[in-house]
Amino acid sequence: MSTPVVDRRGRALATCEPRDACAACGSGPLRPALELLRVPVHMGCTDQPPGEDAFADQRWAGCERCGCLQLADLAPLELVYQAQHNGAVGGVWGRHHDALVTLLAGHAPRQVVEVGGASGALARRYVAAHATEAWTVVEPNPTFVAQEPVRLVEAFVEDAGETVGAADTIVHSHLLEHLYRPRAFLHTMREQAQPGTLMVVSVPDLAALLDRSGANALNFEHTYFFGIPTLLWMLQDAGFELEALRRFERHSIFVAAVADGRPGRAGEPPCAVEGARAFARFVAAARRDAAELAARAAEFEGPVFLFGGHVFSQFLLGCGFPEARVAAVLDNDPTKQGLRLYGTDLTVRAPGVLAQEGGAAVIVRAAHYTAEITQQLRELAPAVEVW
Repeated sequence: MSTPVVDRRGRALATCEPRDACAACGSGPLRPALELLRVPVHMGCTDQPPGEDAFADQRWAGCERCGCLQLADLAPLELVYQAQHNGAVGGVWGRHHDALVTLLAGHAPRQVVEVGGASGALARRYVAAHATEAWTVVEPNPTFVAQEPVRLVEAFVEDAGETVGAADTIVHSHLLEHLYRPRAFLHTMREQAQPGTLMVVSVPDLAALLDRSGANALNFEHTYFFGIPTLLWMLQDAGFELEALRRFERHSIFVAAVADGRPGRAGEPPCAVEGARAFARFVAAARRDAAELAARAAEFEGPVFLFGGHVFSQFLLGCGFPEARVAAVLDNDPTKQGLRLYGTDLTVRAPGVLAQEGGAAVIVRAAHYTAEITQQLRELAPAVEVW
């Protein structure tokens, strides 16, 4: 059964594509686990009319071979990624990039290929502090202008084999979790890379995200769960041998692996059923939290704001918090301010509006970013309640 994508009035827009094999191990079939109904397909903000927003049910399922939890149906990419929405602003992302640059610098790369570096942020951070002959970003939709030694190849990496083959280091940050076919991508990297090429990977720590009530863990963009054992198995299965593994603040996992093995030697994949259990616990807890917040808001006399023009706010609303009780959504990203949170009627505003609000409350459910956001809000408007 395929899942339809509909607009706000229920009119059919498109159809989700059934996943034909497990994202992690390549096997099947998939066993139904959990459904989330009528979820906004895009996780950002928009200036389009509300009636054009797209929604689809999320049908989560587990692989009968390895247990990996994943979306059984994949939404059309042109709807999921219809606009850039991840500005990576704030202290956590700054520290993440610094830590990843430090790991890379320890290997003194000379010819770097970064896959999917849309904004060029990691490239600029590295070349500002460390010498390298060239850092080539392979990206079909770049949002920056290249300047030596940073270069740009506007293409999908599958079409840039010669560029990858000339590199001594491949890097990608928070890319693997977005891919609909991550195994095929890793095998392509191994086929294109020369033996001995280093690949440095940063991925979200999905287990830690779910443990910290992070709606950014699994969604229409992050369509499958993988922990460290599954990640290492996928790399070995593609022909990469582990060289180093680092954790970053229970936010990300860094892996350095060398292309020196033959694909298909990893054996049976590790059991990954803990992802399905963790996600079920997370959804149940989020629904209880939304109900408690709704009751609190009903008794509160001042305006209530949500923080995050992103999936954090969308998920809370989807779990039952009443949109009518929300004055606006707050976000630090200036490119979102003045737009509408996709799938809602809510306008996104700068946190500075709180300076003019008396007796307001802000709901912050932003996983790893909650502490720095809470500190910012309390410094900006000490009288505001943070829930």
